[in-house]
Amino acid sequence: MPLFTITMRSGRTKEEKDTISSAIHQASVNAGYPEDDDFQRFISLENVDLRISPRYPDLPKPRSENVLMIEAVLSSGTEKERKRLLLSAIVTSLQAAGTDPNDIIVLFGEIDRANSSFGGGRPALPVDVR
Repeated sequence: MPLFTITMRSGRTKEEKDTISSAIHQASVNAGYPEDDDFQRFISLENVDLRISPRYPDLPKPRSENVLMIEAVLSSGTEKERKRLLLSAIVTSLQAAGTDPNDIIVLFGEIDRANSSFGGGRPALPVDVR
């Protein structure tokens, strides 16, 4: 399961979003999630609606206008090592796709699978993670 929400500044093209989407999905697969487990949503905000500290916590240079705030909702109880693996894979994949690691913010949240359904009114089933 991860459910990814990618928040960015307005003005990105469909091709840019497709590249970001592919990189994040590949990172998820590389972290052991199934190939068909692909749930993403993009939120584009005007500059006045997306306010991000340029250097927090101690970045060597300010973030660019291409900053991505990625929220990944995972099943509750996801191991810290899996989160570290997913974080590393996201940064590596996005960097290979042209995003400066300085511009990548990743936040993990957790939800109990009993509180979700991926369709058909059926409760979410456990995911077989490699």
